[in-house]
Amino acid sequence: MKINQLLADWPPGVVATQAWLHRQGVGSSLARKYQQSGWLEKVGHGAWRRSGDRIDWQGALYALQQDSPLRFWAGAQTALDLQGYDHYLRLGGETISLWAAPGATLPTWFAQHDWGMPVSCTSAPLFADSDTATWQGFRPPHHDFEVWISSPERAVLELIHVSDGEALFSSVADLLAGLATLSPRRLQRLLEACRSVRVKRVFLLLARHAGHAWYARLDLTRLDLGSGKRQLISGGHLDKQFLITVPGSFANAS
Repeated sequence: MKINQLLADWPPGVVATQAWLHRQGVGSSLARKYQQSGWLEKVGHGAWRRSGDRIDWQGALYALQQDSPLRFWAGAQTALDLQGYDHYLRLGGETISLWAAPGATLPTWFAQHDWGMPVSCTSAPLFADSDTATWQGFRPPHHDFEVWISSPERAVLELIHVSDGEALFSSVADLLAGLATLSPRRLQRLLEACRSVRVKRVFLLLARHAGHAWYARLDLTRLDLGSGKRQLISGGHLDKQFLITVPGSFANAS
């Protein structure tokens, strides 16, 4: 492939993996030749960028998603930030929160590159299935490509999974208080597919506390909430409905 055609097919701001270059007819030897000629620059082993191009983690995530769209995605706090909910949520410090399908790990070129902020990648079988309706596309500003990120409903459950007890009843609770427009249908599907009893109980307790209309439309009888009591914080009060120990202001004693 001639370099002009390659660059025409290559969106600015995007990392090109060697696998993608192969699909464009550019093998590793030709890629090295283009590098020597000043057209390409190496990002890391098996990854390239246009010479002089500015890349960020979103352009790198796009590259990861070309081979398998939902093997990696932006989730939890990062997905909520991208959708404009950052004013509700501040857990201290900025971290890129990526999620991966069970067993997937970030390639070395991504994990070792400096993206300007730390990257966390969670690979956990949080849900029993992969309903594509629980992800959505996001187009980064000033770019001509789209990446898959968690929907707000999925991102909240992911955030609960990675948050400790103290954060759940401050930052995450404040976040849920502002999410008045979540989809009860999507939440129902996610909660039924969720494998974590802790995540389900905490989400439902925080949702009950927030008092949004969508909470009343959830069918709790279809959810497996496990059995027995769970302690989230020491010295708290037992919530009688969901059997978790929480701050007194969140507990339902009846």
